[in-house]
Amino acid sequence: MQRLILVLIIAAAVSFNCSEKKDSTDVKYPDNKQNTEQNTQQQTQKQDTKPASGSSFVVKDVDKDVAKDKMVDFKWDENGKEMKLSDYKGKVILLNFWATWCPPCRKELPDLSTISNELKDKDFKMIGVSVDDNQDVLNSFLKTNNLSYTVVFEPNELVAKYMTAAGQNQNVVPQTYIIDKNGKVVEAIMGSRSKADFLSIISKYL
Repeated sequence: MQRLILVLIIAAAVSFNCSEKKDSTDVKYPDNKQNTEQNTQQQTQKQDTKPASGSSFVVKDVDKDVAKDKMVDFKWDENGKEMKLSDYKGKVILLNFWATWCPPCRKELPDLSTISNELKDKDFKMIGVSVDDNQDVLNSFLKTNNLSYTVVFEPNELVAKYMTAAGQNQNVVPQTYIIDKNGKVVEAIMGSRSKADFLSIISKYL
């Protein structure tokens, strides 16, 4: 009986998040990405959202300084225009770190996309941050999986800095941060959540 309970606990942990790394200052993800493109296209549920752009935007600059509970700013070029996270100060920001090879990440994407659509007229902004090793794989995934929000590509530095800012040491994906209208990191969510869970958390800060 004890062995059965242990097996059930392990199974639940695996379904909740993808991986756990040893060193939060040197975030590395497991090399379990064989057939990633084929598997992710088959397993990810599609949504009724705007047509997928099939592209992500490379993060080109990340703040060097990290302060406790403070937003870590970063920049990217979006369709020829320089953007930065702090452009959305005054809005509640949901920052979701994920990867195409992570089943729990892929599972929550439809809910995140729906939330982004439902809150588009509110003071709210959602940004997905892919920690994939290969941007081509990510863009191929986005071509066949419609996401209604901005996706940027940054494999290592950004997630480590957010973990430091939030005082987190669980190196897992997905992980999601809620930033309030004043630029404070108010929630750190390790592992996947349901649509209802996300909305309940977001609503506290809108």
